[in-house]
Amino acid sequence: MTSNTPEAKARLEAVQSCKYNQRCIDCESKLSVDWASVNLGVFFCIDCSGKHRGLGVHLSFVRSITMDKWDEQQLTFMELGGNKACSTFLKKHKAPRSPLAERWSSKGAEKWRQQLKKEVAEKVKSGAGGGGGGRR
Repeated sequence: MTSNTPEAKARLEAVQSCKYNQRCIDCESKLSVDWASVNLGVFFCIDCSGKHRGLGVHLSFVRSITMDKWDEQQLTFMELGGNKACSTFLKKHKAPRSPLAERWSSKGAEKWRQQLKKEVAEKVKSGAGGGGGGRR
């Protein structure tokens, strides 16, 4: 199911309502935080979205919060992820803060992607997708 439905919009807005998801995970800007990396479950600004696109989809699969269509699995990645949870995980796993390319290609970031992917698969398999939850 690919959707740009009011439900999908509401689910993304609910995740973004968390104060940590209202700032760019990379530069901490509060301006134009309308972009996300699905496989990382994080939000960032328009400037950093270009940098993430340059990393390749295997490291960061970039979507616009407002312009792109979101499917159930992508929404679940965002609901189970979140900037705070990701930042805490990366810090614990000693991922570098910068440069951006090193941060998102680090072992810590790869462990985060794999853990989030596993959690999403479990939630989708259980049929519990949709409607919030997660760490944010």
